[in-house]
Amino acid sequence: MKKQDIKVDFDNSILALSNSLLRHYGVETEYKSLPILDKELAVGYQNVVFLILDCFGKNILEYHLNPHDFLYMHRVADISTVFPPTTAAATITFHSGLPPIASGWIGWMNYFPQYGHIIENFRNVDFYTGEELTTPHPAETILKYKSIYEKITEQNPEVEYHQVFPAFVEGGAGTFEELCRGIENAVNSSDKRKIISAYWTEPNHTMHYNGIHSAIAAELIRDINNRLEKMCADLHDTLVIISADHGGIDVDDVIIEHQDLLDTFRLPPTIESRTISFWIKDGCHDEFVHLFNKYYGEEFVLFTKEEFLQAHILGYGKQHPLIDSMLVIPVNARKSCLRPLTPDIPKRK
Repeated sequence: MKKQDIKVDFDNSILALSNSLLRHYGVETEYKSLPILDKELAVGYQNVVFLILDCFGKNILEYHLNPHDFLYMHRVADISTVFPPTTAAATITFHSGLPPIASGWIGWMNYFPQYGHIIENFRNVDFYTGEELTTPHPAETILKYKSIYEKITEQNPEVEYHQVFPAFVEGGAGTFEELCRGIENAVNSSDKRKIISAYWTEPNHTMHYNGIHSAIAAELIRDINNRLEKMCADLHDTLVIISADHGGIDVDDVIIEHQDLLDTFRLPPTIESRTISFWIKDGCHDEFVHLFNKYYGEEFVLFTKEEFLQAHILGYGKQHPLIDSMLVIPVNARKSCLRPLTPDIPKRK
């Protein structure tokens, strides 16, 4: 793979899907929408349900379902995810209507110099130590964004918003059956126009631990298909939009275990295990590039920060003010953050 091969079709992507919702409800946006969804929304349904199935991408659907199955039959378009193709970046793109370059959500964990930690963005913990932090939660402060649902209801006060999520939120669903029931209850809760946001962690969670071709994944996906068919049959005057946030493939774990390469690191890697930002000691950059290409050059592509940003892989628009500090240590970073890297970097799914 070459650097120029890594690209995102933002005009036909999950970003465009969210912007179709914004445009339908009269919210101004600088990004393009999906014409196929714009046309369907123009029908004027009373209720719009937007359900995200984590990792239920094209290849997952085609492998596990048959053309006569409900989700396969109702597949209307193949669209791109964003980069990195991972839950943290993709779901925030859905909910914010912004690409990662503008939202600042560029991966699962980032380095925050003001706090001196590499922090999991969804949970306020140090990624490498698991320490629960008392510093302000990035997701609730410096990475906080206005959701598309807030924008929609501000523009349309008569529209009700409902969220139906798993049990990691208070009152959330413990099973997919409960999630479907929650969607039905939200649709039937009043005679008002409604937009309903729903999310389910599967099949992502199961496939991370069992593989995308496993028997347990197959059983799970068929159950999701069947329950959605039943749910949709019971809904009236409702458009149900179902999308994956990203797809998935089986890969072998890649562990950085070469001590000479580790010795060039100033901080542990950040962002994602498959899209890594390296923090290199002063004077070690040439050595790092040589060793990286020696050990991993056949399988991975290495960008400088400037090349990465200029390629617009993270999208277009106003760059979030934290992007620079997520990709390079600022000169005024707290010295306490420059702790040495232990060679035993833990594996994370």
